Amino acid sequence: MMRVVLLAVLCSLLLACGDEQAVRLGPQQWEGITFIVESRPSPIRVGMNEFIVIATREHSKPGVGLVVSLRADPQDDWHQAIQDGFTGVYRRAVRVSDPQTESLAVHLRRGHEAETTLYFPLAPKGNPEG
Repeated sequence: MMRVVLLAVLCSLLLACGDEQAVRLGPQQWEGITFIVESRPSPIRVGMNEFIVIATREHSKPGVGLVVSLRADPQDDWHQAIQDGFTGVYRRAVRVSDPQTESLAVHLRRGHEAETTLYFPLAPKGNPEG
C-alpha cells in the first residue's frame, strides 16, 4: 500500500514540474517541408534555451538530410543543430537576450545548392504580457 501512495505522490510531482503551456513556433514551409519549433524551457527565457526544430514532409514523414543552424541574435555566430536520428528532429541550445523582441533564425541547407533562413518570432503574437 505504501508503494502505491509513494508512486501516486511521485507521479503528481512529475506532472507539477511540466510546462503549463509549451511554446510552439510556426509552422513555416520550405521546399515541401513543414517546420515547427519547440522550446525548453517553456516559456522562453533570457539565457540559454534549447530549441527543437521538427521537420515534416507530406504524410507525416520526417524531414531528414538537412543541415540546420540556429541563432537568436543576428550578431551571433550560427550554431549547428544536432540531428536526432532520422526522425526529422534537430536540437540546439542558443542564448536568448530578449525573448520579447528577438526571433529565432533557422538556417536550412539541403545539399550544396538549396538553402534558406526562416525566422520565428519568440514572443507570442497578441499577448502583451509575453
